[in-house]
Amino acid sequence: MSSRPAPRSNFLQILLITALIFMGIQLFMGPQRTADPRSADQIWTSLQQMNRDLKDVSIQSEFMKWERKYTDTAKANKVPESEIQDKILAGALLVADTKFKSGLYRDQLFKEGKATQNYAFAKITRAYDFLKPRFETNYTLPRWKNVEVEVTPFGPLTATTITPDSLYNSLVADLSPRNKAEPVFGFIPGYQFIDALVKLTGSAPGFSYAFACFILALIVRAIIWPLAQKQLMWGRQMQQLQPMIKELEAKHKDPKTKQVRDQNAYSQEVFGLYGKYGINPFAGCWPALIQLPLFLTVYQCMLHYKFEFTKGVFAWINPSSTTFLGIPIAPNLGEKDMILIAIYGVTMILATFTTPVSDITQAKQQRLLGLSIAVIFSISMFFISIPSAFVLYWTFTNILSTAQSFIAYRLLPAPPLVEVSTTVGGKVAKKSKFMELMEQAQRQAQEQENQKQSLKNSNKTIEGEAVDKDGKAKRNGNVDSSFFGKSGTQKGNKKKKK
Repeated sequence: MSSRPAPRSNFLQILLITALIFMGIQLFMGPQRTADPRSADQIWTSLQQMNRDLKDVSIQSEFMKWERKYTDTAKANKVPESEIQDKILAGALLVADTKFKSGLYRDQLFKEGKATQNYAFAKITRAYDFLKPRFETNYTLPRWKNVEVEVTPFGPLTATTITPDSLYNSLVADLSPRNKAEPVFGFIPGYQFIDALVKLTGSAPGFSYAFACFILALIVRAIIWPLAQKQLMWGRQMQQLQPMIKELEAKHKDPKTKQVRDQNAYSQEVFGLYGKYGINPFAGCWPALIQLPLFLTVYQCMLHYKFEFTKGVFAWINPSSTTFLGIPIAPNLGEKDMILIAIYGVTMILATFTTPVSDITQAKQQRLLGLSIAVIFSISMFFISIPSAFVLYWTFTNILSTAQSFIAYRLLPAPPLVEVSTTVGGKVAKKSKFMELMEQAQRQAQEQENQKQSLKNSNKTIEGEAVDKDGKAKRNGNVDSSFFGKSGTQKGNKKKKK
């Protein structure tokens, strides 16, 4: 068996494989279609009834059935594609309107004391998220303002017919103050934090909103700098250990098969090497995991500010630009921009290549793994609705991360390897907690090996005839061999010479 990959590489490989399996299931398997005996008109009538009854959960699955049935029927009848898309957009309006009004109804129940929790914000946000991708696709087309659908009035929404544009504007008008008042995770004033960064430079549309993303990236990088620096220096120490690990691998490798003979013994010596220098081979994963909650918090803060980001522009992202080489351009920083996502993907790939690998023996595998994650993550961003402001922030973050890696690996000296258990100045250095755990694990492994060896030796001795270490037969495994003579008879029974 060949040498084992580094623990960090194992973790990332498992993560990548899991992501690929999940994406494969979503892309290629898809939802199972079940035949519905109803016609498209019958399902449409059901959608209208669910809109009246505010069944915001059931109506979405009903819409998917109607969309498939209507599309198949319309194409069979050779209905123009533009009419099909108009009708599908009208069906989506019914779903979004139902979710919106269901949220308003939950808000009313909470205010009247008939509900203990208020789900209005979550439900209205789902209505916006459902309509948002359709806005990104159709807002420049005539159908966005011309398509109409009949709905049931509720509360402040008294209109009996709505258009995509009117419903979208109503959702934005309702959610904007809710985002401002709703704290992130229930206690973090995310809206106010981003708003303070924008106001630092006077809330100028052409500068302040983009510059706020850069300042936010600086703040986040400053917070995680010590953790990231520790992770980078850990990688440099792991690089210094690679020649020693290669020597251990050569020591345990069979010269004929070029494979490690005893994987258990080899692993024990490798981990003993880690313990000798007080290096935890799993330490590189913890800084990344600790940073994850911070990144999620920043993302939620920017989502709460997404409607305000519609006031900001950046370079080519402005209302006067619509397309570039056929690629649609976002009108503001609150909308998704394809070109900016592509630039973000390039910066992420560069960040992957500029970060040296910790295991030179697994350099190609780690490079390929990092590149795969960067490409998959970048491609996935093309298919989700995400404000350009957040993509801009993350692009700045990648640039700062690349700069920190360059400083850590090119400008700063590598941390020296120091034996943590050697005698220095007549005193024994204090052992790290990791080394104590490693020594305990080694002792347990050695005890288990001794028990196995003892059991193996005991099985060699059985009752009856056995073979001693010289290869001579013994009549009884429980009798000392000196009791017998050379002929196998008892010494006491031998005839004495006259």
